[in-house]
Amino acid sequence: MIELLFEFLKIGSFTYGGGLAMIPLLREISVRNAWLSDGQFADLIAISQSTPGPLAINMATYIGYKEAGIAGALLASVVLILPAFIMALAFSKVLAKHRKHPYVLAAFVGLKAAVIGLLATSIVQVAKVSIFNTLIDLKALLFLMIAYVVIQKTQKHPLYYILGFGIVSIFVW
Repeated sequence: MIELLFEFLKIGSFTYGGGLAMIPLLREISVRNAWLSDGQFADLIAISQSTPGPLAINMATYIGYKEAGIAGALLASVVLILPAFIMALAFSKVLAKHRKHPYVLAAFVGLKAAVIGLLATSIVQVAKVSIFNTLIDLKALLFLMIAYVVIQKTQKHPLYYILGFGIVSIFVW
């Protein structure tokens, strides 16, 4: 439980950009602590994305539950969001007052770049496990390209894609 506390507190304290930005850090602690394999982590992303609620909270809840039952699920979830909640309360008035200041604007440019880097890392890590873990899974690669085109062209709610591609993949695989 102590490991869960410190690992999720660390992620919650030092990650800016929401759940997707937390994926590389969640993967790193999960694999390093032998809580999940890379393949299990890729599955967890898919499951967490398709269930209601924020992605990182869903992932933290599962990892905490897997390691320490209900108490672990609660602990991992709470300590993941607690730092952001405290920081939001502390900085909201200051940021509202100084949001146009050049230093604040510059800081957000850097933070956005870091978040994009974290997201790109997440995409590459999940692709390596999901598509490229054997030589190359051509079906998965084709499925990825079709999904990308359909999503770009139709711009529907994510639930439609999750359900639709989930059903299609049952018949393809």
